[in-house]
Amino acid sequence: MNKSLENIKKFWNWVWNSDSMLSWIVALVLIFIFVKLIFFPGLSLIFGTTLPLAGVESSSMDHQIVGTDGRYSLCGNVYDSTNKDYVNYERYWDECGDWYEAHDISKEEFSKFSLSNGFAKGDIIIVWGRFVPTVGDIIIFQANRDSSAPRPIIHRIVNIEDGFIATKGDHNSEQLVKGNNLFNTDETTITQDRIIGKAVMKIPYLGWPKIWLVEGLKLIFG
Repeated sequence: MNKSLENIKKFWNWVWNSDSMLSWIVALVLIFIFVKLIFFPGLSLIFGTTLPLAGVESSSMDHQIVGTDGRYSLCGNVYDSTNKDYVNYERYWDECGDWYEAHDISKEEFSKFSLSNGFAKGDIIIVWGRFVPTVGDIIIFQANRDSSAPRPIIHRIVNIEDGFIATKGDHNSEQLVKGNNLFNTDETTITQDRIIGKAVMKIPYLGWPKIWLVEGLKLIFG
């Protein structure tokens, strides 16, 4: 037993203190194994969801004027680069509030919602799985089964009726319904079994390294 412990200590010391390339590779493999088999399963157990941490890969919940392919927009309104100033809550509501008021959500009610200032592409979202959905929650859900959407969607609940949940992206002008979006997604009739969890906190910018890596690989391999 003592000899085994001594060998483990020597191995551990070699992994973390050696400058050899092999020790770096072994360290990276050990970190990957820890994160994959211990850290994330542990978080999943604690937070009650299969996706305790989610990286934001789109701007559909951003409250700022976002530029894509030279086109700056917010809630369907189009701007030029000179209008791309910081948008506070008052201006956001001036630009986007009409849709919510038409759907019986007031400015005061929206201001009390969780993460009422939205979040941006590249943020990391902490997800909680043990909850009862209510209007204003931001949920992560699987797209409808006949959609080709490659990733779960994270949008805000705007209505719950007859057992169905409807959401909308804070940045979007309208809800996603079949025929008006690239992946043929419908977010107006979400069922409970499609919900992965709800957003409870954001960590700004931490998701950008993954996005850069994925987008870089796409450029290389097409």
